[in-house]
Amino acid sequence: MLGKLLKYELKATARIFFPLYGLIFLLAALNRLFWQINAEGLMIPRVIMMTVYIMLVVSVFIITLVVTIQRFYKNLLGDEGYLSFTLPVKTHSHIDAKMIITFLWSALSILVSIISIFILVADDQSLTQFSLMCGDIATVYHKLGLSAHLIALELIVVVILMFVSSILEIYAAIVVGNLAGRHKLLAGVGAYLGFGIIEQIIASLLIQGFGHQIMLYYDSFQLVQGAAAVVQPFEMTLLVLIVFSLFLCAAFYFFTHWMLNRKLNLE
Repeated sequence: MLGKLLKYELKATARIFFPLYGLIFLLAALNRLFWQINAEGLMIPRVIMMTVYIMLVVSVFIITLVVTIQRFYKNLLGDEGYLSFTLPVKTHSHIDAKMIITFLWSALSILVSIISIFILVADDQSLTQFSLMCGDIATVYHKLGLSAHLIALELIVVVILMFVSSILEIYAAIVVGNLAGRHKLLAGVGAYLGFGIIEQIIASLLIQGFGHQIMLYYDSFQLVQGAAAVVQPFEMTLLVLIVFSLFLCAAFYFFTHWMLNRKLNLE
């Protein structure tokens, strides 16, 4: 059933994002063409086109956030919630489907923005610089050996978990805000800010509780020579971030799941 939910969610959101992505690529290509043409009379159109392009790139991330909130609230807590929860689908499948599709569009929005910037500014010089940078990274990667693979894997996992925890935090705030009789949006924003404060408190308590051990650990590498003096502490830092992000993901996920099962307040 999760597959059907994913297909439905993807179909419902693709009609929003695909035209946006196409428009971003089109504006990037037009801006590149306008700036390559040497004509003083095109200065105003150039500025207008570039402004529209920048606004569109920024808006795609805002739209991603709005769609994330709208799809979750409308399908599970709004009028469609009656239908959604009468389907033979478990609550976690609803959360999983929306979380996966939101993560997909968030990642694609970033990728599309990067590609569009590349279309806009790429030339022989920038391509040469990019090639040299990739060569330097490959050299460092080769020198570090197994540690490079571990760091790369940890970085990917950290980024994914941070994205997922952010999505789940929004979902948790929405279900809390839905409990308010009035001002659901304001209550949801307050809940989101409250979750952020709790995260900061937990992180501060952990740092305060283990601060001495952490300092001793990092101080132990001051006399170490070679790449290990940098690589091993970095690996450990990423591992700690992975564990903390996993904790946040689990906390927000199960809290949202519990709220939808026990405290559901459909309009």
